[in-house]
Amino acid sequence: MQNKRIENIFLYGSLSREEYARILPLIWQRNKRILKVTSALAALMGMIFLFYALISGASTSFPYLILMLGSIVVYVLSGFAGKTENRLFGMILCYAQMLLVCVYAGILSTQPSNYEVPATSIVVFIALLPLSIDDRLIRMFGFMIGESAAYLAVSRFFKSPSAFSLDMMNVLTFLVVGMVLYGVICTRNVREIYQGVRIESIQKNIISSMATVVEERDESTGGHIARTGEYVRALTEKMKNHEKFSRLSDEYFANILLAAPMHDIGKIRIPDAILNKPGKLTAEEYDMMKRHSGYGAETITKTMKDIEEDDYFEIACNIAKYHHERYDGKGYPDGLAGEDIPLEARIMALADVYDALVSERVYKKALPVEEAVRIIEAGAGTQFDPVLAPLFLECVKENAFKT
Repeated sequence: MQNKRIENIFLYGSLSREEYARILPLIWQRNKRILKVTSALAALMGMIFLFYALISGASTSFPYLILMLGSIVVYVLSGFAGKTENRLFGMILCYAQMLLVCVYAGILSTQPSNYEVPATSIVVFIALLPLSIDDRLIRMFGFMIGESAAYLAVSRFFKSPSAFSLDMMNVLTFLVVGMVLYGVICTRNVREIYQGVRIESIQKNIISSMATVVEERDESTGGHIARTGEYVRALTEKMKNHEKFSRLSDEYFANILLAAPMHDIGKIRIPDAILNKPGKLTAEEYDMMKRHSGYGAETITKTMKDIEEDDYFEIACNIAKYHHERYDGKGYPDGLAGEDIPLEARIMALADVYDALVSERVYKKALPVEEAVRIIEAGAGTQFDPVLAPLFLECVKENAFKT
């Protein structure tokens, strides 16, 4: 047990392997964002140092040119890295920036310059920032040792013995202070990310429990959350193979599945007398019932306003508020039409209506699947998205649902 604890503190920031695996994608999402900023800063530093070297008549401007151009390349590539879920690409870029700085520092160390030390130390610090929450402390420490060894090798062959001795002291100081400093930063950042994930998980569980409470209050919709969630799952799986939707990320589809159970959360504010009325609603009662979509968005906003995953929060709000909009603009609450309706809400609309058609309610009998299919076919382009509706009906015909 003690060995595992030491290993976890050293490698995982005091988390277990399972806990760490859970937040690993988030760590590298943050690393890629930091890399974009630090590569831009390194490019700016290179530009400033290059300009100063040119106007001051320094013996060389080559290392600054390398730093500036290389950092610009990393900055451009980091833009692509931010759009992908490939952790390896982001990792390579982080270490490429660090390697670039090693080359820069090594060449600069051989040049006589009165601003060599600040020019090197500032950029080295900037380059290390993306790695301050590396997924393995041992990997970052190994890289720091490798960088120091390369620097000392250059110093040994191109500098005087006295200068090499001074560099040896500087490198040892860098290693001791750097390992402690970045070890603390890494473990604190990892813990911070994990605590954020736990809080978000608690928030999602709370609001999902609220959705379950709503379903239990509504005597006519037992199992509605589970069934609509399954319909959404099948439809999103189908969408991944469609040309129009194939570029959407897996994270986007995963967020829709997480948010789907909350589509009727606003019904928690609808009186029981209206929610469970066995007959047809009056105009006033129907107006009150329609307010549940806006209430749902308000509830999600109040409950999850501080959540770090902005994409998930937006998707949850859109599903709750707009899943009763119609493609022809005759829905509610805002009368949105066509692709102005968020895609996630158009997906939810199909799942919600289909379940309402094939399920028994206090005010109606369940329709046969064939009749529900005909209704959705007729509503493609008017009530439903004309591209999504056929995909959903393919799921129905293939019996792709697990409920």
